[in-house]
Amino acid sequence: MSNYEKENLVITSFLGYRYRKNNDLLYSPDGRVAKGLINLYYSVDFKRLDPNVINRGFVERYIKNESAIESVHEPAEVKGLELMYEDMTSMPFNEFELFSIISLHKDLYSRCPHPEAGGKLRTGEVFLPGTGTDLCPHDYVFDKLLSLEDLTNDIKSLATYMKETNDYEHVIDYIESCVKLNCELIKVHPFEDGNGRTVRCFINKLFEGAGIPPVYIKVDEKYEYNLAMNKANNEGDYNDITSFYLFKICDSIMELDINKRVREEREEKIYDIKSSKKKKKKKRK
Repeated sequence: MSNYEKENLVITSFLGYRYRKNNDLLYSPDGRVAKGLINLYYSVDFKRLDPNVINRGFVERYIKNESAIESVHEPAEVKGLELMYEDMTSMPFNEFELFSIISLHKDLYSRCPHPEAGGKLRTGEVFLPGTGTDLCPHDYVFDKLLSLEDLTNDIKSLATYMKETNDYEHVIDYIESCVKLNCELIKVHPFEDGNGRTVRCFINKLFEGAGIPPVYIKVDEKYEYNLAMNKANNEGDYNDITSFYLFKICDSIMELDINKRVREEREEKIYDIKSSKKKKKKKRK
């Protein structure tokens, strides 16, 4: 199969995904559709999206939706979220570590009236009303974060291996590990506020390090996301939240890569048609 044929196979498969999504045929409990698409996208040998080069439109949608699902309307916090995202993407992956989450949180509150609140581990108990989730006691936050260092380093090692060798046989396992780490960090709840935005930004860095595009959650997906997170954190069942993230990755691949390929192919066909018409006109003359 030529690279052109491989690319067409990927495009056709994702266009089918878009059709299924538009007709409410997605989000099956086991995420089979998303797993198949992601495995296809990363198994075919062709030039894929570079997550290090994300268009400005995507970043703006990311900031808008992340702010909306947390009901954040203060311009200073929105600006801080933008700065956090910029620092996340510019941070060298080999320098990125678990405790980088502290610097990301510091960015989030850097433009607020009291920026000193950013980057500080919480010193009191917090609750997530309506979730039923037992959060880590404040005096164990640091130790719990420390216990997640090995998992983070293992995830980073696999990311580096996949990106350097282009061997994505374990890409689904990688995503599942990132999602579980996400849930663990939410249960630790290291900060007084801003945990959701900071943790999701942190996980996006792990995606980027493996060549996987970042994701954002839309407002109309908030209920489904929270439901899946609660199931994972309260029952230890990660199926729904993993499935949710798998589909979100498909959304980002579609938005950032496939749509662009379809536009370029359409423009190329239009160009060929125009060129052909010009040649016919010259022959007639």
